Amino acid sequence: MANTKIHRTRSTKYTQAHLNLCSKTSKLTKCPKCEMTYSTFTTYDTLTHRKYHDLHLKGKKWNSNWGKIVWTSAKSNERIVMIRPSNNAEVKATLEIMDIVNEELNAPHDENYFWSDEKKLDGKAFLYIKNDRAVGVVIIEGLQRQNEARGRWMIYDTREIVPNVFPEFVYGISRIWVCKNQRLNGIAFKLLELSRENLIYGRVIDKHLIAWSQPTDDGGKLASRFNSVTHKSGKLLLPCYI
Repeated sequence: MANTKIHRTRSTKYTQAHLNLCSKTSKLTKCPKCEMTYSTFTTYDTLTHRKYHDLHLKGKKWNSNWGKIVWTSAKSNERIVMIRPSNNAEVKATLEIMDIVNEELNAPHDENYFWSDEKKLDGKAFLYIKNDRAVGVVIIEGLQRQNEARGRWMIYDTREIVPNVFPEFVYGISRIWVCKNQRLNGIAFKLLELSRENLIYGRVIDKHLIAWSQPTDDGGKLASRFNSVTHKSGKLLLPCYI
């Protein structure tokens, strides 16, 4: 998730706490807000928790020069930016956010190449910036260049995959995340709408051509509002891909 322009060593995984077994006073503590488990008796754990806690709750501090602006709020200090793979600094900052996202979603850490590597580019990353912090992110990947049939329908209430049906989708939502303090503010939905307007220049992608990758419970709720369809049986179906 390397070319000469972008150094792709992964940043520290924050949820793996260090335990000093030699100390009788060492113990693990679970933060009630960010849910990280760490040792309060080691400097490394304390500093790591502080960084993870701040990013998880408030998002990452964001340089005003990072990202191409695709939308700006007329009323507040908010904007959505598209990450440029040629810019090492903004890619590195986004990869740091993605480490937190993947830890929280229990998702693989090696699926960033399609938006960050210019030689393998087949997707885009969009971030929501609010008060100079990146508080939300959506990662979109292209699905048409792959030969295998990846499209599926998921029954919303049971999370079962409809057998022997393989719909075609153009793009897939690989990841979508909003920091804890900014959830339920419409940020995820805004990211989805602006991303489909900026995936291809001069064209708005039909939301029914976009699928979801293994949505969580919260992701399923978002998907049901964004682009679900109702089957003749009355069941709500979510577009997914594997």
